[in-house]
Amino acid sequence: MKKMRTVKKIILLFWLCTILSGCWDLREIERMYYIHGLGVDYKDGMFEITMQIISFANVAKTEEINQEAIQAEVATAKGKTPDEAIFELYHAIDEVVYWGHLQVIVFGEEAMKENRIDEVINLITRFRDTRYETWVYCTNDPVEEFLLVTPLLERSITLTKMADPLNSYEQSSFVRPISLRELIIDLNEPSNEAKIPAVTLNDDWKNEKGPSESIKFEGYGVLSKERFKGFLKGDEAHGIQWVTKKAFRGQITSESKENHKITIVIQHIKPKITPIVNGENVEFDIHVSVSGSLNDYKENVKSDELKKIIKEKVKEEILTSYNAALEKDMDIYRLSEVLYRNNVKVWKKIHTDGMIPLTEDSIRNVDIIVERMESGRKSFENTVE
Repeated sequence: MKKMRTVKKIILLFWLCTILSGCWDLREIERMYYIHGLGVDYKDGMFEITMQIISFANVAKTEEINQEAIQAEVATAKGKTPDEAIFELYHAIDEVVYWGHLQVIVFGEEAMKENRIDEVINLITRFRDTRYETWVYCTNDPVEEFLLVTPLLERSITLTKMADPLNSYEQSSFVRPISLRELIIDLNEPSNEAKIPAVTLNDDWKNEKGPSESIKFEGYGVLSKERFKGFLKGDEAHGIQWVTKKAFRGQITSESKENHKITIVIQHIKPKITPIVNGENVEFDIHVSVSGSLNDYKENVKSDELKKIIKEKVKEEILTSYNAALEKDMDIYRLSEVLYRNNVKVWKKIHTDGMIPLTEDSIRNVDIIVERMESGRKSFENTVE
């Protein structure tokens, strides 16, 4: 009898082991490669996919970083479809590839010109491991080069400007980062246009070993569902930040009455666009509320003079960016969507493929309101009155 009970207990134990063991297909983390960045271009009728796999040896470390450790490896393969190119990369890789850490996608100019972005987005979003909070960029430089750049001072590669853009965005909001989720939304909104941050490589930094490369935001590439409309860079893009929601901080440089150069930091940026409808004629008023901060100046400056400088310069930059975009058939301030949200009946009458007709006179008024001026620490005699 006792023997029978012992046998039953053993059988029960084995049965419990089978139902409690739910990790038969678990993979060891050291037996996987982790994708962090993806480069996409299109040349000679073929997709060129560049895959970046990274080492986590220096991730989340602040001390004792191994400066000699290789942080990333990249490889490029071609295919008639993005999936074919990725499988070509699988053929020459040692371990299983995990896509859950994909953080950066860089689109080359030719891939956008050939309207091949949708195929890549469909592939990435259909795969269950990928996330919609992946940062998206575009460039007219070779995409592979961006996936080999490490941050200054040899910090972890997961802290590059492309992989962690919000960290520096609060200090300088010149170009607003966009996620894969936001890109999909923008392309499916009525205006069917998206502004993708344009990046380039900068070699101004140096250390004892020589020049150090860093990634620089230089403007936007504007993409619609139908085609790539081109780039807005430098001064052409500078006014966009003043009409961008969630922009934190920027700067303008102008001259005082005494012809001294003055740089003013602009903060607390709050834009609002209002459509003015008269029949089927539509114009727009742009209102921007800001505050200013002046830290470097040589003479006593009156607050009213600074406010006037801010109003004139910010307005000038907003119109410069608008007109530069207009020449390339871009609705850079998404005025078509503003009208759609405010007066869909008029929008339906005048739009073509989601876009309403825009001219130089479509912006009726640009009103800049300077809420307050600050002069930083009052360590010197000169001050803002």
